[in-house]
Amino acid sequence: MRAPATLGDGLVILCAGVLVVFSYMQFWTGAPDGPASEVRIVAGGDEFARLPLDQSRWLDVPGPAGITRVEVAEGAARCAESPGTQGICQRAGWLRKPGDMAVSIPNRVLIEILGKTDPTFDSLNY
Repeated sequence: MRAPATLGDGLVILCAGVLVVFSYMQFWTGAPDGPASEVRIVAGGDEFARLPLDQSRWLDVPGPAGITRVEVAEGAARCAESPGTQGICQRAGWLRKPGDMAVSIPNRVLIEILGKTDPTFDSLNY
């Protein structure tokens, strides 16, 4: 026969729940690098451009496979066109938060959103 849960069991379950909620809020929500401020475009391992997100524009980035077309509009950036056959770069969609990125592997182009502070990880090792 099974013993009913005690007050101690309830406290352990409650503490575990509070710890899970706190961990989620601390480590998995919000923008770690502050609000998004600019987009960095890396081509072939070198920084090609760094553009503010508050100015709409198109940018053609040359690479070994062709041209990757980047669009910046309304505080976000996206890979609009890329020579890759699977369209992975385009499927990343609009990048809005610091740390968001899209990569065109055949063209060796990286599009990354930066915040007001230094990024928490190195995105150049893709």
